[in-house]
Amino acid sequence: MQIILFSACCLFPVCGCDAENMTTLAEVSRPYVGEYRCEKLLLGGEDCMAGYEYVLLTLDRAGNFQLSYLSREGAEGGYGGVYQMNREGDEITFTAKKGLLSVSRNFPIEGGTIVIDVPFRGKLLHAEFVFS
Repeated sequence: MQIILFSACCLFPVCGCDAENMTTLAEVSRPYVGEYRCEKLLLGGEDCMAGYEYVLLTLDRAGNFQLSYLSREGAEGGYGGVYQMNREGDEITFTAKKGLLSVSRNFPIEGGTIVIDVPFRGKLLHAEFVFS
């Protein structure tokens, strides 16, 4: 086993592989894949979380996301699209399509929390999704 590992390590300089361009452990293991629960939901500074049983963001290994919710009145819904995490793991890009229209937005990840700030009906919508 040690001979095989040693041989593989010796091949990197010969094959011209660039260590900086190799896949990182985070890209292979994708530790960010899973379910994120919305812990904070503000619209124009007003708390909106009380109106929902849950708001969930799910990231799968294939690069798809699903945002789903259940209101206190029993209304449920959601939408989905694709996502891409940057190499540093501190920014995520969500892309959603509706018909021919495709919209992409980048959001920071601060301490494992996805922070979303978007304008919505003339106000700032602020949401924080925590890995659960």
